[in-house]
Amino acid sequence: MTLPDILAEADRYARMTMKRHGKLAPVMMAATPAGLILFTPDGLTDTGMKDDFANKVKLITASHQATAVVLIVESWLTRARPDQPLDQTPPSESLDREEVVVLIGQAQSGEHRTHFLLIHRLGNGKFWNLGDAEDMPADSFKGRFSGLLPPKPVDKKTRQMGKVLLEAMGVKVTPLKGR
Repeated sequence: MTLPDILAEADRYARMTMKRHGKLAPVMMAATPAGLILFTPDGLTDTGMKDDFANKVKLITASHQATAVVLIVESWLTRARPDQPLDQTPPSESLDREEVVVLIGQAQSGEHRTHFLLIHRLGNGKFWNLGDAEDMPADSFKGRFSGLLPPKPVDKKTRQMGKVLLEAMGVKVTPLKGR
């Protein structure tokens, strides 16, 4: 499965989940030789939990021979405005913030793609719809959610040790049914 394929699957998953629940828990979706797998962390309420999620995703992708991975998360976005200085206010505190679902995708080839799906809500705050996917052009990709796939193939013994470690940490990786 290619990165565009898994991004399309992640888009469908996000739209279905938002339509049903009006919100979305963070999810990792990865393509492996055994099919698509999912992992949902307990939450991402602070920096430590975000770092923990990223580290578990890295261990999962290495242990399961992932060829592509997509993170699906709700977030706030502040866009740069033409002819205006960049607003340095954190997006969660900005008056111009937009609520989005972010799809962060990476493939073994080194390809990175990030899509934003704008969340549309009614006046009462209830979810109404997701906008069309917008690509975020980038000439580099850094941060805790970069490098989610191992840079080179992981040997069988290391993969087995990774799976044992994941089990000891209580990490549940779920196969995506019907794929």
